[in-house]
Amino acid sequence: MRRYAKGGLISLFISLLLLGGITVHAVTQVQCYGRLINYVGIVRGATQRLVKLELMDQPSDGLVEYLDGILADLSGEGGEYGLPNPKDAAYRRELEELKGMWVQVKDHIEAYRAGAEDSGPLLTMSERYFEQANDTVFAAEAYTTHQSKTLLAACAVMLGIMLATWLFIFWAASKKLLLLESTNQRLSDLAQRDPLTGAYQIDAFKEKAQTLLDRAGDERYAVVCTDFVDFKYINDMFGYAYGDEVLARYGEILRAGLRERELCGRVSADNFVLLLRYDRKEEVAARQREADRKITAYMRSSPGRQSLSTCCGICCVGDVVEKLGVGGLMDRAGFARKMVKTKTSPNYVYYNDSIRRKLWEEKDIESRMASALERREFVVYYQPKVDLRTGRIASSEALVRWKLSGGRVIPPDQFIPVFERKFMIGQLDQYVMEEVCRWLRGRLDAGESALPVSVNVSRLQFYDEGFVDRYVEIRDRFQIPPELLEIEFTESIVLDNAGLLLRTVNALKQAGFACSIDDFGKGYSSLSLLKDLPADTLKIDRFFFEDGTDEEREWAIIQGVVDLVHRFHIHTVAEGIETPEQVRRLREVGCDYVQGFVFYHPMTQEDYERELRRQEEAPAPSRCGKEQAPG
Repeated sequence: MRRYAKGGLISLFISLLLLGGITVHAVTQVQCYGRLINYVGIVRGATQRLVKLELMDQPSDGLVEYLDGILADLSGEGGEYGLPNPKDAAYRRELEELKGMWVQVKDHIEAYRAGAEDSGPLLTMSERYFEQANDTVFAAEAYTTHQSKTLLAACAVMLGIMLATWLFIFWAASKKLLLLESTNQRLSDLAQRDPLTGAYQIDAFKEKAQTLLDRAGDERYAVVCTDFVDFKYINDMFGYAYGDEVLARYGEILRAGLRERELCGRVSADNFVLLLRYDRKEEVAARQREADRKITAYMRSSPGRQSLSTCCGICCVGDVVEKLGVGGLMDRAGFARKMVKTKTSPNYVYYNDSIRRKLWEEKDIESRMASALERREFVVYYQPKVDLRTGRIASSEALVRWKLSGGRVIPPDQFIPVFERKFMIGQLDQYVMEEVCRWLRGRLDAGESALPVSVNVSRLQFYDEGFVDRYVEIRDRFQIPPELLEIEFTESIVLDNAGLLLRTVNALKQAGFACSIDDFGKGYSSLSLLKDLPADTLKIDRFFFEDGTDEEREWAIIQGVVDLVHRFHIHTVAEGIETPEQVRRLREVGCDYVQGFVFYHPMTQEDYERELRRQEEAPAPSRCGKEQAPG
């Protein structure tokens, strides 16, 4: 009997071992298939995010590679995730269908990027893909449910005998589930980050930053907006690969400097935003200055040994009167950063009362500028250009001023940036063009002399396909002879799109307009374009004539510029000239025209007409700047 009992116990023990092995195996499989469901769900969610980024023109090849890896692992092709490969027919059928649709999604993405398709096919395909991903998840869940029933049956048999063992298994499974949840959180966090810099993408940054601000309590927070001065220079001179290296390194530096409950995000291009805690406000600029010192050292140690300064605007939450969300705080920090861009402040600017007043002034301008155009509150001033050979006015430049009903005049440096930011600068440019043409038509009809007038055109106009046709229509409507109008644009457009500039200038020339390059010398690619750009006039920027350490060297450069452009039959205008000595030297180097306070300030239409009459009635030799017209 004991022998049977012993045999039975051995059999029971072996059975229990077998059942225990089955149970352990089933538990392990449930965990694996739980990961399977999660990763199929990740495929579903990440693909929707990929499509969203594509439609926002923010392609992410890294996310495509990430999804390719998961799908390969799910298909049993091996991978870093170690996912199971169940032989369940229903699941395999749904997974194969999902893989086939993923190929179609990538094909539509490539077509959309190449401009061969609009967003419609990609959206339709992504919706079908989302439904198929759901079906795949359901199939995986059905298979896992079946496996779970097997586990429950084994547990029912062994519950009383192996209670302690099952408690241990449950504990181990819980630990693994917690690990899986932590992994999912890390993957979710990774999906919210910019793949190049590791900083949060702007939407994720705003969401997390707002949560921290809402829970701040007594903690002091500041929002910091920072970017490089003219980062386009790095991309154009050293290539986008090096530019990306700099941005990646800068993102690494910024993230490494973060403390607990602080964030770093990338707004766009080289624009970054941070949420930092502080005890004293000075800490914020000091920390950012240290980060900028590190990126400067990195750039100087690179092969090009070039570096750019940064512009940093800081908005401390406690300095804001209004109750603002993170978006409003970013706007204030960005506005403070613009103080650096305008060269009126050091590289690190805190948002304060003076900036607040300036912001409200801009908001006031923004609210009134459309009605001001309708009420014709903008007045055209004229600044003459003097021919150095004759000392007489040869032409003029049309400048705009905003004259309010009360008589106060708003200078252009206050309202022009607002018009540009709101994309209304084209309407203002055309307003000035019409006013100039109306004035010229009046002089021609009255039998009075009319000298050429140059009209400024903003860079945004060059991106308007109808820009040239509109200006031709305005000119022809007033029947102005083409030789009386010159289109003036800054050389900075070259940095934006040299090909577009060349096409537009050729179209202007074919339409009969003369063309003038303003602010020559501020950029670095102008000389290479002179051989192709059919410009008539080149205006040498005033910075050439500012006091420097080597005056003879500066005048040698001016001489070289004048000689060079004369070889291309281009006239030269020196702008910003204020002294008779500068006039004398410009005559010596052969400059054609001078524009500046040494001869004339910008003046009203009436004063300009009066000066033209005076010149006609009493021709005079060249002037040395002792007399100035009103204005």
